[in-house]
Parts: sequence; C-alpha cells; structure tokens
Amino acid sequence: MEKDLAPITLISAGQSNMDGRVPVTELPADIQLPLADCHYCSNYTPDHDKGVFQPSLKTSDLSQDRWGFDLVTYHNILQRTPYQGLYVIKCSEGGTSIDPTGDGDRHWTTHFDELASPDDSLLLAFTHLIKQCLAASQQHLDIKAMLWHQGEADRGSYSQAAADHYYDNLKAVFTYCRQLVGNATLPIICGTVSHHSEQYDPQVEKSMSQLASEDPNIHMIDMQNGTLLDAYHFDAKSAEFFGNQVFNCLIDQKIIEGKKLDLPAVKIY
Repeated sequence: MEKDLAPITLISAGQSNMDGRVPVTELPADIQLPLADCHYCSNYTPDHDKGVFQPSLKTSDLSQDRWGFDLVTYHNILQRTPYQGLYVIKCSEGGTSIDPTGDGDRHWTTHFDELASPDDSLLLAFTHLIKQCLAASQQHLDIKAMLWHQGEADRGSYSQAAADHYYDNLKAVFTYCRQLVGNATLPIICGTVSHHSEQYDPQVEKSMSQLASEDPNIHMIDMQNGTLLDAYHFDAKSAEFFGNQVFNCLIDQKIIEGKKLDLPAVKIY
C-alpha cells in the first residue's frame, strides 16, 4: 500500500493483558519483530523518562519477551494503512487496579491523595510519559486514539469497594487521559475480560458496557469468549483476535484510514 499520509500516534495503557503475556515464540506467522516504522516508547524502553522513541518495536522492548493484543493492532496499521509510520506511547503493568483498595501495589486512580506515595500512581507515570514524548517531539504527534485493557484487579472477590466504584473510577480515568492529550472526545477502544478468567467480575463488565453505551467515543469489544493460556490471560489466538478487532474498529469508526480485515462479527458496545 502506498504510504502517503503522515504518521499517527496511539496511546495505550492497562494491566496484564495490555502488558502482554503471550511468549514471542507464539507470535502470528505474519508478524516479525522488530516492527519497522513503529516508533515505540513505553515504561520498559530505554530513556522513556526523556520521551525517547525506539525507531522500531523490538523483542527487548516488550515485558519479559511477551506480547499483548495491541502488538497485532500496530502491525495491521503498518501493513494495511496509508500512514508512513506509527508512534506508540504505552504504560502497562500487570496486577494493577484503578481503585486504591483493589489488587496490586500500584493503581490507576485519579484520586492521587489516596495513595501512600506518588510512586504508587500509574496514571502519574503515564502522564509523565506522554508529556515527555510530546515535548521531545515538539508537540508534532497526531494522537488518534487510546487503547485500554484493565479491570481484573478491581474484581469484587478482592475488593467489593473497587467493583462498586469501577464505573466512576473508569470514567474518571478516561476523562483524565482525554484532558491530558487535549481532546475531550478522544476515541478509546477497550475490551471486556474473558468469562473464562478466574478474575472475571460481572459488575466490572457491566460498568464497562454502561460507560461505552453512554459515550459514543468509547468502543468496548466483547471478549467474553476469549480463550486463555493460564487462569487469567488471553492466549495467542485470542490476543490476535482482539488485536484484529481493535484494528477494524479503528477503521469502522473512521479514526484511521485503511483496509479492514475480513473477520467474524463481534459485539462492540
């Protein structure tokens, strides 16, 4: 495909299924690392605190040589769209809740005063990452959308308060991220938690779908049938499926231009 459009930028965040848990040995056959023209800055890459993008996405840039669904989306953008490249700003960490009462030592809450230390805030880490990347690029990044996957650590079996507050907490996180990038209607594409996961919580899922039904710029992909490689995490098949559905959603919603994949229909809230 002729590359005649300027590069675009995505921001990505979440817990373990965004962080990536599938070994790189199980990448889809058509995806090869490094991903050329994927300019990548995450909380795992060198000099990320200075907003330095890696010129390509390498195995060493991933969390312990493991990939998540978003890698499939990046590959599709590079192969099936007219953009001259892709910039990705990503912050992810497994086992992290939004609510301070939820699972994990670090949290995505917007209530920074409820944390013992600023170091416990993933949202502040994401803020710093985005601001440094924007400053280093002299504000020349065209942020098209945010990808997000999270929710398991706010399950009611760990903290009923976290599950009860999930709707308000998630809404606050999305509002904060939109304000951070200066776009009150920034499209956000997410997915639900697999019903096969031991950390699935119907209250958390209901909150997700309610928020997506109320906001035309939040798109939630139904991953209830996602298959797993362990008790919690998408396997290679489901991670690929999810990443492909995210790509098609970006095109369906006219967030990006490109050629869609021929995929089975799936519910998008």
